[in-house]
Amino acid sequence: MGQFFGSIYCWFEDFFGLVLADYMWGLASPAQTANLFIGIGLWMFGITFAMSVFFYYVVNHPQLNHWWGWSIFLIFNALINGILGWQWVLTDYYAGKMHTTCPLTNQEIPLDIDSSNCVCFGISNMILSVLVFFIISCIIKWWSTNVSAAPFVK
Repeated sequence: MGQFFGSIYCWFEDFFGLVLADYMWGLASPAQTANLFIGIGLWMFGITFAMSVFFYYVVNHPQLNHWWGWSIFLIFNALINGILGWQWVLTDYYAGKMHTTCPLTNQEIPLDIDSSNCVCFGISNMILSVLVFFIISCIIKWWSTNVSAAPFVK
C-alpha cells in the first residue's frame, strides 16, 4: 500500500522537493523510518470518498445537479485535503524530526526542508484529492436519484 501511494505522490516530488519525498519514504532521517505516504494517502482517499458519498447520497438535492453544485463539494474536499497534507508534514517539521546524522561527526544535521516544501506537499495532496474525487464521482454517481448527471449536465 505504501508503494502505491508513494508512487502516486511522487508524481509531484519535483514540486514539493526530493528531500521531503525521501523523508516521507522513510529514507532520509533515522528519526523517521516509516513510510508516511500510507497514512496521508489513506486519509486523503477516505475523506474524498466520504465527500463524494455525502454529495451524491446524503445531500442529493436536485438544485445541485449542475457543474457548480458538484464544484462546491470538489473545492471543499480539496481544501480539507490540502490543509491535511500541509499540516501532516508541518507537524514533523516543527517537532524537529526532519534531520539526519552526519556519518563523519555523528552530529545531527537538519534536512534541506522548509515550510514552503510543506505547503507544496499540501497543494500536491489537494491536486490528488481533486483527481480522486473526479474518479469516484464517475463511479458512484449513477445510483444517485437527484444528482446523477453532475458534473456533466448539458
